[in-house]
Amino acid sequence: MEQEHPNRRAWLRSAGAVALAGLAGTAARADTYPQRTVRFVIPFTPGQGSDVIGRVMSERIAPVWRQSVLVDNRPGANGALAVSEVTRSAPDGHTVLVTSNSPIVINPNLYKKLAYNPAADLKAVTLAGMVELAIVVHPQVPARTLPELVALLKANPNKYSFGSPGVGSTSHMTMELLMRLTGAQLTHVPYKGSGPAMTDLMGGQIQLMADALPSAMANIQAGRIRAVATTGVRSSSVLPDIPTAISQGVNGLPVGGWYGFFVPVATPAAVVDKLDADLRQVIYAPEFQARMRALGIAAVPPGTPAEFAEFVRQDTAFWERTTRQLNLYQTEG
Repeated sequence: MEQEHPNRRAWLRSAGAVALAGLAGTAARADTYPQRTVRFVIPFTPGQGSDVIGRVMSERIAPVWRQSVLVDNRPGANGALAVSEVTRSAPDGHTVLVTSNSPIVINPNLYKKLAYNPAADLKAVTLAGMVELAIVVHPQVPARTLPELVALLKANPNKYSFGSPGVGSTSHMTMELLMRLTGAQLTHVPYKGSGPAMTDLMGGQIQLMADALPSAMANIQAGRIRAVATTGVRSSSVLPDIPTAISQGVNGLPVGGWYGFFVPVATPAAVVDKLDADLRQVIYAPEFQARMRALGIAAVPPGTPAEFAEFVRQDTAFWERTTRQLNLYQTEG
């Protein structure tokens, strides 16, 4: 029997547990939304998964809104700079955060001092999809399977370096857990996004990383990097020949991440509901889903903003346990 993505199960649990949110606020404001250009703020560099979703969404939702949509990449501090900017923006639905999970559920558990509190400063709108990661290496690394890679790393402590989109990213945490689970020792090199890290991986400045499928896929398929494992509970539908970490004897890695849309917390409920409905109209269109599947992004069942907020709460609790387990709680943010 096919196993189900654990994060997907959490989403289904939260969807069943939370009552449907009723319309509230000023309907007139929602009826006229949006009134001008909408800005999608992306916490990472171009090419990362949230950037891909933001750009595909911007192309398809602009005709729905009859307004232009600006994609604004604001990388830095594992997404903290972009999130902080959105929390300070006008709460009218015209500034929307399009992000992966790490700035929302990992950062608050990683930094003692953070310029924002997702639970208090942001309102969840729509869960867009879920994604697995691939553990990838430079082609000259003499390992073609995960056990071969682990053996190589353990035989050469701290000789090899791994990159990540930033401290606290799901990519970073995946590699930290790999070291904890296997006893391997690596040097971490953080970047301002997976794009720069991938460039250095292909150039040989770093030797491996864990990267989300949307940003790693093309380079894997072109042979510029080599995937030794994926992190899902079953083989990826887009990379079926790459065995999972679980099937290779490494159990306990995060199965992946997710992408979603958020707005400032004071945004009227009626505007949030209108934004959610418009986004879901695009997300569940067949052509959008086909594009996401090709990138390795899995669809999730439709849900309300309240259900998405509950899912975020549960995932935040998971990462609280994980960061404590790794003893990675930092002092600054």
